[in-house]
Amino acid sequence: MKILLVSFNAKFIHSSLALRLIRDYCNDYKEHMEILELTINHQMGAILKEIYVKQPDVLGLSCYIWNMDLVEELVPLIKKVLPDTKIVLGGPEVSYNSESLFDKMPIDVVIENEGEETWYDYASYLIEGVGDLESIKGIVYRDKEGKVQRNMARPLMDMAKLPFVYDDLTGLEHKIMYYEASRGCPFNCQYCLSSIEKGVRFMPLERVLSEIQYFLDNRVKQVKFVDRTFNTHKYYARSIWQYIIEHDNGYTNFHFEIAAELLTDECLELLKDARPGLIQFEIGVQSSNLEVLTAIDRKMPFEDIREISLKIKKLGNIHQHLDLIAGLPFEDYASFRQSFNDVISLRPEQFQLGFLKLLKGSGLRKKAEEYGIIYHQKAPYEVLYTKHISFAELLRLHGIEELVERYYNSERFSRSLEYLYTLCTSPFDFYEAFNDFWEEKGYDKVAHKKDAYYLILVEFADTLAGINSELVRELVKMDWYAHEMIKEVPAQLVTLDQTPYHEHANSLIRDDAFMVEEVGVDSTWTSRQRLRKMHIEWFEYDVNGHLQKECIPMAILFDYTVQPARYTHLNSLIKA
Repeated sequence: MKILLVSFNAKFIHSSLALRLIRDYCNDYKEHMEILELTINHQMGAILKEIYVKQPDVLGLSCYIWNMDLVEELVPLIKKVLPDTKIVLGGPEVSYNSESLFDKMPIDVVIENEGEETWYDYASYLIEGVGDLESIKGIVYRDKEGKVQRNMARPLMDMAKLPFVYDDLTGLEHKIMYYEASRGCPFNCQYCLSSIEKGVRFMPLERVLSEIQYFLDNRVKQVKFVDRTFNTHKYYARSIWQYIIEHDNGYTNFHFEIAAELLTDECLELLKDARPGLIQFEIGVQSSNLEVLTAIDRKMPFEDIREISLKIKKLGNIHQHLDLIAGLPFEDYASFRQSFNDVISLRPEQFQLGFLKLLKGSGLRKKAEEYGIIYHQKAPYEVLYTKHISFAELLRLHGIEELVERYYNSERFSRSLEYLYTLCTSPFDFYEAFNDFWEEKGYDKVAHKKDAYYLILVEFADTLAGINSELVRELVKMDWYAHEMIKEVPAQLVTLDQTPYHEHANSLIRDDAFMVEEVGVDSTWTSRQRLRKMHIEWFEYDVNGHLQKECIPMAILFDYTVQPARYTHLNSLIKA
């Protein structure tokens, strides 16, 4: 018996924790099971070939909102080329209204909700003939007469029974490690499926700490906890953070989705000792409008989130990722504008604008008609418009979201953006105007190289009233040099002729004593290596201070021998 478990991940760097948990939980039948990880970017022909050559007796497909269209296209093709293969669907996208799937696709079984124990029973039935389909809890299936039958639901499992799935890291060297310390959520957010399951279950703490140590010992790049609200249990979360801080290997990063209101001063005191880059938090703000938050049953005043977020920011060592959702009940365009400005005022490292998706089984999907929410009927069920926000307005927000991703979240334009925000009524108004410009120029219809984003930003800036064109070019130039290893920017950004300074720059970089003793450059780098990996540029403006024009041009050294690149003001050192 050959059972092939297949996932279609959104990106190559993602990995499927769910399939690994199923395979390893079914350890008694592991020799019969194989995992195949593909992405939604694979061509259908290539996917079909990958599965066909495996010749599985049973094909298990992991179904989520991002891959359901692909699954619906694939299943009929599989039945044509592998007619005797049993097809089993599992995952959150098929755990509700499962009976209807049998009318849409030639499938044999749907496994609802948690799959580990159900797959074990199903494998026992298939391989050893243990029991019968009627006795397997948690499945929907077509019986011998062709009728669709639903069995009794399976109780939630004990987290301690879950296996550790990363004993072998082969093939995972360049992927994110997903890890699960708890299941469930204490909140009742109506857009989320976690609101359906009541209560939270935890993995034994000592086991979690032991498995964290395994990741540290193996120098895994990033471990992403998939817990819906990691800090539900304050002592549990604090113990894990303390362990990570005390056993930091100087390399591994840990990502947690947390509720800001549950983060205590005691936790903040602990977190202040974390290495910068060790920990990052994702915080779902969703909206700053209390009426909206009340409607989705997430009544957390933004003022409270602001206070906690600023405390985290003050620590200076925790990367914050804050989220908003467009299309929620009672959130019109003006309200979303306010939410946007409220969140961006905190200057999180990452600012994600999401769009409401009416997930199967969610409270908002059940109340869609009441709230006037019109959405796509196919996955991912994204909102088209509501009684509060129009389709045209949501289209505009999609354009703004794209620019926030390209400019703000890239973190390559921080100086330029901060200045440009001051020329508009608010940051939202800046992105709104930028989006209008972007679309008028047709830039939304073509792909752009990295360099183009700098030049387009300057092109747009020149259209703003009150712009200091020299200053904005200096700021964009500074951002460019700070993030890209270049020796010269295009002529459009040149405000000060660098020719008179070239020889001086090269002589400074060649000067071993100056570079090592005054600047603090690694002494193992030769002058020739430094010339390749360093650059000195003169600026007419104080691009890292008060943005005033300098009497004497400011020399800045960009050192790309370290990552991230380091820059040093040289004027005072040169005078010394």
